[in-house]
This record gives sequence, structure tokens and C-alpha cells, in this order.
Amino acid sequence: MLDALGLLAAGAVVGAAAVEGFRARSLVGRLRQVALCCHELRGALTAIDLALTSVERTAAPSDRRRVEALRHGYDRAVWVAGDLEAARGVLPARLAPRPELVDLHEIVRRVVDAWNTSLPMREPSIALDWRGGSALVHGYPMRLTQALDNLVANAVEHGRGPVSVLGRTDGTSVSICILDRGAGLMRPLDELRPRSWQARRGHGLVIARHAVELHGGTLRTVRGPTGSGIEVRLPGGAAPTAVRASGKRGMPRPSGSSAAAQ
Repeated sequence: MLDALGLLAAGAVVGAAAVEGFRARSLVGRLRQVALCCHELRGALTAIDLALTSVERTAAPSDRRRVEALRHGYDRAVWVAGDLEAARGVLPARLAPRPELVDLHEIVRRVVDAWNTSLPMREPSIALDWRGGSALVHGYPMRLTQALDNLVANAVEHGRGPVSVLGRTDGTSVSICILDRGAGLMRPLDELRPRSWQARRGHGLVIARHAVELHGGTLRTVRGPTGSGIEVRLPGGAAPTAVRASGKRGMPRPSGSSAAAQ
């Protein structure tokens, strides 16, 4: 009896070791594939940068907005390429970004302009209503851009009717509402997460929330006479303490929640 139990225990240990070995080999294979994709992505981005630089020098004034929209997308892609390098552990720590003083109004304007330039002619343009002048925030410009890009994308792709972006400042905080004419989110934000890390869609709100919380801000659903959507609220001013003391590159950890996100 004891020998049989011992054999069963030994078999369980060997089986577990085999499973772990398979998982390790699978992970190494995936990381090799990511490394190859990073290499190809960097090469493509280098070519795009060279072409964009040439176009920027010769573009007619009437094409300036289209060129700026392309540069906006390029900058975002370069940042994501850096996140991929950080995810596989090859980005040197000295390249971690440092918070800087940025004008949130300018970031919002760039996001809205890029979307309006890229939308098909039949789609209504995104309206920007900004009140309060400049809005200084101490933080990471591209993380804030990622948040706003993803929220506008959700409104355009999943909302209804025209999209509007409302910006307000009150001296101590900045409010940015991304609204459409749809019914709004039917679940609390805490429940809106991808089904798994393997899901192709549904990560936009996770990325937006990570970026906003990194800056000491919050996301919440809003409904009003001008539409339904998401409000981003960030602490205003130039105080570095408003930014989480992380400085690390990389996207948020995937969630294992079973609820779906937009």
C-alpha cells in the first residue's frame, strides 16, 4: 500500500515537472516570437519616420493636419514598441520616462484633431468644447494620450451619434468628458475588463484607467443632456506629487476578470 502511494506521489511530481517544463518552453517560444516582432516593428517605424520627416518638409499647408495626424499615430506606435521591449525585459532602466509638465489642453486638441482627420467623410466630426484655458499637469504625455485615444475610440466605435469632448478646469482639477448620444456603459467600470489576456479586443478601458490612475486621477461614467460617456478627472497644477512614483515602462497587468470590456 505504501509503495503504491509512493509511486502515485512520484508520478504526480514527475507530471507536474513535465507540465512546468512545457509551460517554460512555450513561454520561451512566445518571447522569441515577440523579439522578432519587435525587430520588425522597429524597422517599419524607422521607415515611417524617415518618410514622415520628408513629407513634413514639403507638405502643403492644406495637408498639414493630415501629416500631424500621421505623426500622432507614429508617436503612439513608438511608445507601444518601447512597452513591448520593456515587457520582455530588454529596455534599460535609464530609459524609463520621467514626469514632465504638460498642457493637457494641447494633448486633447491633438487627439481630437487626429481623429477628425482620420474619420471617413460620412462620419460626423468630433466636437471639442474646452473652457478654462491651459491645464497644466505633471505627468507622462504619451500615457495621457493613450488614455484619451482609447476613450475616444470607444465612443466612436461603440457609441451612437456625434462624439463630443468637453474640457473644464476649476483651478485644482481638470475634467475631460468624452460623450456620445448612446445609452452609455451598462456596467460599473470595475466590471468592464477583458475576458482574458488572449482577447483581441476589450483592453482600451484598462489602458485608459491605468494611465489616469498613474497621474492620481479617476475615471467615472457620466450622463447628461449632452450625452453619456466617461469623465477623466485629473489633479491640476505642476506638483510632481500628483504622479505615482513609479517611472516604470510597460502596460498594466492583464486582469483575469470574466466580465467583458468595450
